Amino acid sequence: MDTIIIYDISDNGLRTRVAKILMDYGCIRIQESAFYGVLNHNTREKLRLRLEKMMHDKEGNIQFYPMCSKCFSMKDSIGEIYEIKEEDVIVL
Repeated sequence: MDTIIIYDISDNGLRTRVAKILMDYGCIRIQESAFYGVLNHNTREKLRLRLEKMMHDKEGNIQFYPMCSKCFSMKDSIGEIYEIKEEDVIVL
């Protein structure tokens, strides 16, 4: 399922580790603090639990927005965006 993950984390080291984990799960950066990935329910839950453990007692938040492909295809944007190519997306 198409999933947008956004975060607001002020600690530079923690923010970098979160971004690396998201990339390890095949997500691609679409904005500074936003990633896109195709994640099934089980993979998304594993990722969420891993990030939850990392965030324990630390300031910040991470939000997951799963959406159907039809809804995701209706996205719109203004200005320069990262291009999401099919070969950039890895399904785990």
